[in-house]
Amino acid sequence: MSEKSRKKLTSEELYAFSDEMGMMISSGVSAIQGLTMMIDESEGGEEKELLTEMEQVVGETGSLSKAIEGAGVFPDYFVEMAKMGEQTGKMDSVLINLAAHYSREMAISNAIRSAVTYPLMMVAMMLVIIIVLVTEIMPVFDRVFKQLGGTMDGLSAGFLTVGKFMKSNGVLFLILLAAIVIYLIVINKTAWGKEHRNGILYKSPRFKSIHSKIATSRFASAMAMTLSSGMDVMQSLDVSGRIVDAPEFEQKVEKCKDSFADTMDIGKAFSMSGIFGGLYGRMAILGAKTGNMETVLEKVATTYQQEADEEINDLIAVVEPTLVIILSVIVGIILLSVMLPLLNIMSGMI
Repeated sequence: MSEKSRKKLTSEELYAFSDEMGMMISSGVSAIQGLTMMIDESEGGEEKELLTEMEQVVGETGSLSKAIEGAGVFPDYFVEMAKMGEQTGKMDSVLINLAAHYSREMAISNAIRSAVTYPLMMVAMMLVIIIVLVTEIMPVFDRVFKQLGGTMDGLSAGFLTVGKFMKSNGVLFLILLAAIVIYLIVINKTAWGKEHRNGILYKSPRFKSIHSKIATSRFASAMAMTLSSGMDVMQSLDVSGRIVDAPEFEQKVEKCKDSFADTMDIGKAFSMSGIFGGLYGRMAILGAKTGNMETVLEKVATTYQQEADEEINDLIAVVEPTLVIILSVIVGIILLSVMLPLLNIMSGMI
């Protein structure tokens, strides 16, 4: 396998691979035949190169999990799941379960993206409108005032001064904008940044609730996937905790491991650790007793995802009119600070 450095696959790419390969293997197509078919369907470039290298490894070793591991673009837990699939002879069901998991991951990511993107667009629009008003429109009113023999004072003079400062220090504001963009990238792409971002967001009970439900949905989905693929409970807890990738949730997972080691009852361990509470905790206990834990976990994952989606939509429904009101008030104040003195001057000339 080539040592060429590649980016890790996205959830969409992982879903596409696991879904397509899982369907082919479950239909009786061998792994190497499946990879050959995927190569023929690929658009070329890095995708075709990656699949070709994986096909070569499968041809040499007869192992799809070794090809997945050697590719270097799959997450560690994906590799572990593939190895488990080969060991248990359930590679097709493992891949199908992975596809279902990544389908839910995409839905969660889309919900988060919609919750963040729209308010950011609104804020950006507000800033653009305000900047245009103070840098372009206010100087026009200033010239009108001078032509009428008056001057801008008070609030309007303050806005005019701000506009002149921004216009004469454009480079400084571009640097500031670049710094903001870099900051946003850092808090979304690095471990330190995510921890810093979450520390800020968690001060809001609503954001904390949404994040908690998303993390719980991911965990329940991962547990259902790993258990149904043949992993034992402790392995499933370990892999699922890493999939969630939330430090505060990983603490609950560690408590769950300790509780399970003491009670050997995963349903009680879920409830005692605080991973699932109330109705969901009772559902987990019942699922463990009846042997339907995977089904219960899928239902819990779906329910938590739906609740998170509803909270996100409710948040957007509050943020949207709030931002519109704020924009309207700011623009109104800027315009009134100019129009009222202007009307007074014009009325005095009549």
